[in-house]
Amino acid sequence: MGLSERPFETLREQSISVLHVDDDQDFCGLMVAYLEELDEDITVVSETVPRDGIATLSGEPIDCVVSDYEMPGMDGVEFLRAVREDYPNLPFFLFTGRGSEEVASEAIEAGVTSYLQKGGTETYEQLVNRIQNAVSHYRSEQRAEVAQERLLELYEQTDGFFVLDGKWTITYWNQQMARRTGRSADAVLGQSFRSAFPQARGTELLNQYQQAMESREAVEFETFYEPHGYWVNVRVYPVAEGLFIHSREITGEKEQEQELQRRNHILESFANTVSHDLRNPLSIAEGRLQLAKETGDYEHLEEVTQAHNRMRNLIDELLVVARGEGSEPAEVTLAQSVESAWETVTADGMDLVVDDDAAFEAYESQLRRLFENLFWNALDHGDATEIRVGVFDDGIYIEDNGAGIPDTDRDVVFDSGFSSVDGNPGYGLSIVKRICSSHGWDIRVTAGSDEGARFEISNIEFNE
Repeated sequence: MGLSERPFETLREQSISVLHVDDDQDFCGLMVAYLEELDEDITVVSETVPRDGIATLSGEPIDCVVSDYEMPGMDGVEFLRAVREDYPNLPFFLFTGRGSEEVASEAIEAGVTSYLQKGGTETYEQLVNRIQNAVSHYRSEQRAEVAQERLLELYEQTDGFFVLDGKWTITYWNQQMARRTGRSADAVLGQSFRSAFPQARGTELLNQYQQAMESREAVEFETFYEPHGYWVNVRVYPVAEGLFIHSREITGEKEQEQELQRRNHILESFANTVSHDLRNPLSIAEGRLQLAKETGDYEHLEEVTQAHNRMRNLIDELLVVARGEGSEPAEVTLAQSVESAWETVTADGMDLVVDDDAAFEAYESQLRRLFENLFWNALDHGDATEIRVGVFDDGIYIEDNGAGIPDTDRDVVFDSGFSSVDGNPGYGLSIVKRICSSHGWDIRVTAGSDEGARFEISNIEFNE
C-alpha cells in the first residue's frame, strides 16, 4: 500500500523514510551513512534488486525513492515506470554515476521527480535538500487530498449536488441526490435533466437553472419543490459550459420557521384583541359595581368578582402564548365550551340553548373567546333573546333570533374595524375569523331560521 493509500494520521511531520535501490552493496552503505548523517530525521532502507524495492514499497511506509540507473534486470527508468503504476505521485530521484540527455529525457517522461549525477559531498547535500523539499510538498498534497475526500464524504452525507453540461445532460449525481429523489446515479447519468425530471417543468427550480445557464451568473434561492415535497436552499454555479448545482434540504428549518410565524401570529392577534376581549368583563364589573353602590345590594359584587376572574384569565392566557406554552390543541366538547363562555356574558332576558354536543380538537382558550365574541355580538348588535348552538354536517352553528345581518354587510362583517353600531371598535367578528383560520376552519354568516344571524363554522373534524 502506497502513501496515497495510507490514513492521514500516519503522515509523519519530521521523519523521512527513503528507499535506496542500487546494485552496488558498498554504495548502498555509503548512501545510508551520508543521508542519515546530513539529516538525522532521514532513515534509509536499502535494496540491491529493483523488484525487491517494489516489494518494500508495498510493505513499508516509504516517503521517497532514490534509485541508480544502470542495474541488471531492470534499469532505473524501468524501475521508475513500475513504481509509477501504483504510486503516481511518490517522490522519485534518479541518482546515477553515468547519465546522458537521453536518459534524463526518458526519466522526465516517465515522471521522475529529479535527476542527479553522483559526485562529491556537495551532491549528497543537494540530494538531501531536494528530498526534504519534495517530501514536504508531497505531504502537503496528501493533506489537501485527504481533506478534500473528507469534505466530499461530508457533502455526500448532508448535501446534494450534481453537474449538468451545456446540453443539460446530467454528468454527476451524488448519493444525497439519489436518496432525496429516489433516482440513483445509474438511472439519471447521461440523461437530459428535463427528460429525467419532467415534473420539474414550470417550477422555480428549473426556471432558476435556466437563468443561470443563460446568464452564466451564479444564483442562490430557496424554494419548495412540490414534486418531491421538500424545501431546499440551492446554489447554482456556472462551470465550463454547464452548471454545478449544490442543494441543502431545509424542510426542518422551514417547518420551525413556519411554527414560529404561527406562534407570533397568535401572539400578535391576541395582543391586538385582548383589549377588546377585556372590554366586556370590564364593563360588567363597572356596571355591577355602580349598581351595588346605588342599591346597596352586594349580590352585584359576585358578578364583579366573576368579571375580574375573567380578566385575570385573559391576562394569564396572553402570558402563556407569549412564552410559547400551551400551544397544542386538545379535545374539547361543544357543550362544555359553550357553557364556559356563556358564564362571562351578562345576558338578562337572553336564553342559551345547546341543541347538540360533539367532541373535537381545538385551542381551548381561543375557542372560548370565539363563543364569547359571537354571544356578545348577538347581544349588542342583534337584540336577540335566544341563542342556539348545535352541529351540522362537518361543523357547528351559532344562531340567534335577533335582527340579523343585512346581505350587503355579510361580505365585510368579518373585516377588522367594521361595525354597524356607532362607537363600537368592530373587532369582535374579526377575532372570530382569525380564531377559525388558526384552526383551519371556515366561517360564514347567513340568515337564521327566525331571520336572525346564523354563523356556520365548517371543516371541523369531529372525534368519534
